[in-house]
Amino acid sequence: MALAIHTRLRQADPRGWWRYAVALLYLVFVLAPFGYMALVALQSDAAAGEGDLLLAQPHWDNFTRIWQAVDLGLYLRNSLIVATSTGAISSLLALGAAYVVARFRFPFRNLFRISLLATQTVPGILLLLPLFVIYIIIQHSIELRIVGTYWGLVLTYMTFALPFAIWLLSVYVKSLPVELEEQAMVDGANRFQVIRHVTLPLAVPGLVVTFVFSFLLAWNDILFASVLTSPETKTLGPGLQYYVSDSFSIPFWNLLMAASLVVAVPAMILFLIVQRYIVAGLAAGSIKG
Repeated sequence: MALAIHTRLRQADPRGWWRYAVALLYLVFVLAPFGYMALVALQSDAAAGEGDLLLAQPHWDNFTRIWQAVDLGLYLRNSLIVATSTGAISSLLALGAAYVVARFRFPFRNLFRISLLATQTVPGILLLLPLFVIYIIIQHSIELRIVGTYWGLVLTYMTFALPFAIWLLSVYVKSLPVELEEQAMVDGANRFQVIRHVTLPLAVPGLVVTFVFSFLLAWNDILFASVLTSPETKTLGPGLQYYVSDSFSIPFWNLLMAASLVVAVPAMILFLIVQRYIVAGLAAGSIKG
């Protein structure tokens, strides 16, 4: 038995050890910020932010204080509403547009596809003031409130999420076998029925990828949420800043780190649930793309 193990180790590819070493270094690089956040989150109010990471006594009660010092529950609920709405609406709307781009030929089709990606190169700071002015003009013109509402924030995020979702889904839909759709039309189905009963079930992995992208775009945003929300609709991005604001006598860096760890949990759970769809969607889209 020992001889067999020794022989197997000698025959093993020596390059495999380097792969494990590189993977381990990358894992340490990725987890190091979370380790730092966890250490600071367990410190006392006075020790947090001083640079000393030694824990004489962990303060586990910080994870309960975060809900009392700031209305974190409200910000968490608002972020879930806005991010989920952005992901669901962007994915469903993008599927129809992506189907047209993937299955039909029309003038300037390639230029349209390029413009979808070009929108991702525009910094959000350049659009913040124009969008805010447009919203205010609309509010005064037709007395329709936009700033400070959920749907106003969702609409803003869709200006970034929808173009990318259309491009990504168009690549994925193009990879689907068109013979299935043709067979359904031969059997009497119209184009809408084909999309609903044939394309939509097959496009679930691609829809999951676009949903996750759109969800995280809204979940992580601070810039637009700082300007376009009211105290009732404020999301996690600007809400977490209250832990280190001037409203407290000292900045609660420990509570900020504890709250940041807590609000990262929903995104992590989302990835764990849909990870196999994400891999399938990206892999299938890359074959045709």
